Amino acid sequence: MPARKPAPSAKTRKPASRRNRSSGLAGRAALALARASLTGLAAGARIVAARPALFGGIAVFSISAGLVADNALNRQAGPHRHPMLVTRDVETPPALAATRTAQAAAEPAPIGNDPRIIAFALVRDVQTLLAEQGYYEAEVDGRAGQATDLAIRAFQRERGLRVDGMATPLLLAQIRAAGQVEDIDPTQVASLETAGVASDASSGSGSDMVRQIQAGLADAKVADLQADGILGERTKAAIRTFQALESLDVTGEPSQEVLDRLRALAADD
Repeated sequence: MPARKPAPSAKTRKPASRRNRSSGLAGRAALALARASLTGLAAGARIVAARPALFGGIAVFSISAGLVADNALNRQAGPHRHPMLVTRDVETPPALAATRTAQAAAEPAPIGNDPRIIAFALVRDVQTLLAEQGYYEAEVDGRAGQATDLAIRAFQRERGLRVDGMATPLLLAQIRAAGQVEDIDPTQVASLETAGVASDASSGSGSDMVRQIQAGLADAKVADLQADGILGERTKAAIRTFQALESLDVTGEPSQEVLDRLRALAADD
């Protein structure tokens, strides 16, 4: 009678059941993970579908930024002329540096006025008259600045006036008086002065008044006059200038009113 095979005991069957249980748990975990991934992808797709313009713009921006960064970092043969971020010093080639130095030396900065300063009619009149007399060469813009200051100082220095570079009503009157004197024919000055002597001599005390007025005008820095009592064209021009400054009737003739006003100014000083 053949021998009976022994039946497997519980101990031999237990490991097999454990392996089956472990594989079943791993399968269920993988399936749950796959389902969660699909759920997340579906949720993400729904969000993107709800805001296509927003996510499309983000995608385009990201692609553009990547292309720009790749071009800047990997596709440039040399340093950019205007980099946004400089990490090292870039030396200027000697030839380029020499060219820039030569250009700076050959093209001096033009002399002008300060564009931040408000334009004034007085300054514009001063600039116009100085330009007519050859002192001012910049744009007539009514603004104070380096060009106006240099022109005024040149005029004051040449005329023997106090050099301050300031555009004042007195300066404007002095420039006008200088222009009137320059317009006179030099050949007629002697006859004008002679005529002044004759008229002063005939008027008796007139020459003394003219002398006092000339001295007062010179002290007031209206004009550089010699107190000789001769009523010439320069004296008349200086009287007209003073009358305009003092809001008097502009006649150019000596008068007691002009003399009194000059004396009052001298007393105030």
